[in-house]
Amino acid sequence: MSNLDRLQEFYDARATFDKQKHLSLAHPDCVYRIVGCDKLHPLTKACTTRADIEAAADMSFAAWDMSGLGTVSIHESGDTVYVHRRGKVGFVPNGSSMQTEFVDKLTFKDGLIIEYLQFLDTYAVDDFLKEQAG
Repeated sequence: MSNLDRLQEFYDARATFDKQKHLSLAHPDCVYRIVGCDKLHPLTKACTTRADIEAAADMSFAAWDMSGLGTVSIHESGDTVYVHRRGKVGFVPNGSSMQTEFVDKLTFKDGLIIEYLQFLDTYAVDDFLKEQAG
């Protein structure tokens, strides 16, 4: 199976809230991080252990509905895939949403994701979460 096929499985699992399938596509040594400054920690905390990855997935699946996102473009370079995504992201706890766009950088090893970096507007997400908290 190609990296692009795995990528599609990964995004489909996320959009349909299939957390176990989503996690099954992560390499045991996977690193996940939303790229941003330390000021926005824990949002930008690097997840470097399987327990960290699972905790991040638990939080993300409980908070964010990614089914409204679409892929704008994909660029593959060796085992690394860059994906530009855009659309509506829902906030599950209260049903609100925000329009956004971001770039994912995913690197594959042995058919699984070994590194997953998300480049998004971390300040907009932080502001959105503060608004939701009241």
